[in-house]
Amino acid sequence: MLIYYLLAVTLLIVLVARLRRTPVERCPECGEARQDDHPICPCGWVFEYPDDGLPLEYGDPDDAVEQD
Repeated sequence: MLIYYLLAVTLLIVLVARLRRTPVERCPECGEARQDDHPICPCGWVFEYPDDGLPLEYGDPDDAVEQD
């Protein structure tokens, strides 16, 4: 009977440990974990898209060359 109690306590400890761990967002292409809050994975996968459907723009807007 003692073995069942030990097994139940062990399962509870494992369950609590898994639930307390914060999930890490992973890239579906290469499986690499997302680093900090970077929007693009090193393999090129984009983690976040804007709500308005326009393409993402990164960098300094002053560096862009205007063409008339």
